[in-house]
Formats: sequence, structure tokens, C-alpha cells
Amino acid sequence: MEYFRSGQDVFMRLEPGEELVENLTRLAVEEGIEFATITSGVGMIDGMELGFFCVNDNDYDTYRVAGVYDLSSISGNIALFDGKPKPHVHIVANKPDFDTVSGHLMSCKAHITMEVGLTVFEKTGAHRRTEAGRPATFITRG
Repeated sequence: MEYFRSGQDVFMRLEPGEELVENLTRLAVEEGIEFATITSGVGMIDGMELGFFCVNDNDYDTYRVAGVYDLSSISGNIALFDGKPKPHVHIVANKPDFDTVSGHLMSCKAHITMEVGLTVFEKTGAHRRTEAGRPATFITRG
């Protein structure tokens, strides 16, 4: 992973085989990022695992997606959860025939390269937490 920061904006590039979610976490730790939004991303990916949140189980059902895909769209954020950065990422990716898959990204690797942009928010007090009676985690302040 290589990255540079300019004010509140961060540009990250991954090389073949580097895992996206793992490197977003690493970037947040290295830069002391407590909250950021994922603003853009391009590249080729493989080894994709997507998740769909099952409310009854309060967990994600996960699905492996075989093949190489073009990253068409990426969104999400990074927020602290239990004091550690936790990326929450959604993607849309397509095959050469333009058939697409989308969903909550559990993991994927850069195939050729991947470039991701983030905007960092300073001193927001925002963090991810759970609450009794509500499944999953959500962003709150304070």
C-alpha cells in the first residue's frame, strides 16, 4: 500500500494481491484517522467476499464471488468501534460482459491495481457502536 495525504483528503493505491479492507484499517491506524468517508475508487479486484446482513442472526451471511471484476463504484466510511478503526464498505463491480455484483464488502484483493480516495473528518466524536434491541452497529456522536 502506498498513500499520500493532502489536508483532509487521502489517496491510497494498492498493488496486486493487497487486500482492501485490511489496508483501509492499516491506513487509519497509521494516520490516526477516527472518522473518514470513502469518496472514490477504481481498479480491478478479485477474491471478493460480499455480505448481506441477516437481522435474525445479527450477523452477515457471506458469499464468495469468483473471478476478476472491474470496480465500478465504492462507498462507505471508517469509524472507531471499541477504540479501533472499522471500515464499512459497499461496492458495485462488473465483469467484462457488464454483469454486476454489489453489496457489503467483507474483503477483496487488488488484481492489477486499485486506487481509493477518502475524506477525513477531524474531531467529530463519531464512532460506531451497538445498542440493545438494535442489530448491527451504527454511527453516533458523543
